Amino acid sequence: MNLVLIRHSKSLIDPNIPINKWGLSSEGVKLAEKLNKIPQVKSLDVLYSSLQPKALETAALATKDTRIEIKTDDRLTESTSFTNKFISPELLEQNTIKYYSNMNVGFNGGESFEQSLVRFNLAMEDITKAEADKKSVGIVSHGNILTAFTSQFVNKGTYELHESMGYPDIAVLNWDTKQFTTFFGDVLSC
Repeated sequence: MNLVLIRHSKSLIDPNIPINKWGLSSEGVKLAEKLNKIPQVKSLDVLYSSLQPKALETAALATKDTRIEIKTDDRLTESTSFTNKFISPELLEQNTIKYYSNMNVGFNGGESFEQSLVRFNLAMEDITKAEADKKSVGIVSHGNILTAFTSQFVNKGTYELHESMGYPDIAVLNWDTKQFTTFFGDVLSC
């Protein structure tokens, strides 16, 4: 089975709305629409999404005019360290570096890297068991949690990996071999 990991498209940032309620910006909508032209997305048997609007909107646009079923799993959500409180871009950058350098400590009263990874790994185990008869399963999620998950299978620094992901972006993981056949940045040039 291939897992097609999809980072959601660009968000409409609004400090007056809780981060976990943000949707896509107009640019994000245009970029997400390009996903349904990519062979790795077009060949999906099923697509799972986080329940956050920016992920759901990305999933809907990526599968527009297809018969790909969309399912949701709240365990695919972003680490709560990044969704509990809006902070300035400068403070976000500082906290992101801290998050990746001390994986047992969260910030903003949220999950640590390790805690969010345990949650996401359980979701992946359950999804792959439920969809064992499928060849290609899509997962629309968020940058930090996808970084945590991906870091288990590559020899690359976590902060460097996070910084290399685009909005949107995809990677394809062969679930049986735990090897990437396509990596973030290989397919999209948005």
